[in-house]
Amino acid sequence: MPLRPGRLMARALAVALLSASCPYLFTTPIRERQAGVRSVGAGWVQVQRRAAPAVAPVKPTTAPGMPSSPDPRRMGEAVRWLMDEDVEKPPEWHVLLLDKTFETRKNTVYRVTSSLMSELPLSLAEARSKAEHARDHLFSVLSTTPEWNKAIRLAQSLQRLSLAVRVVPGFDREAFRKGDM
Repeated sequence: MPLRPGRLMARALAVALLSASCPYLFTTPIRERQAGVRSVGAGWVQVQRRAAPAVAPVKPTTAPGMPSSPDPRRMGEAVRWLMDEDVEKPPEWHVLLLDKTFETRKNTVYRVTSSLMSELPLSLAEARSKAEHARDHLFSVLSTTPEWNKAIRLAQSLQRLSLAVRVVPGFDREAFRKGDM
């Protein structure tokens, strides 16, 4: 049966569309029949696609997460410490004001200065200097004391005023000067 030009163009168009969207199809008549291209009549072409293989759904797996902390109270912003049991007691403790204090908008140099003056026996110039040093550099030493309990109490009172404060051990300066360390 001879093909009319309308049917031939419709078939060629359908095959071209299928081969452009599905590169695995070819334009030979056998492949056209296998791909589902068939003429319906009067220049119309019906195109059917083959069923594509379905991809299996991915099963959610439970990956191990971060290990839980042994003591969640030590991982917050509260005062925390880490010491070896066999090391002798440090001769002094330093209370540090951290630059993290100034990350909150309410902690300005003026507010931090007034907070330091309320808790420590500092003059206005000393408190302002320590606050500016902590803001511009990583930290500022607020107090040095040989008593651990006093350093912890001071740090906790400053943290209640929303200041970022840490207590760190000092070292024996005499032994360092002599070279015993």
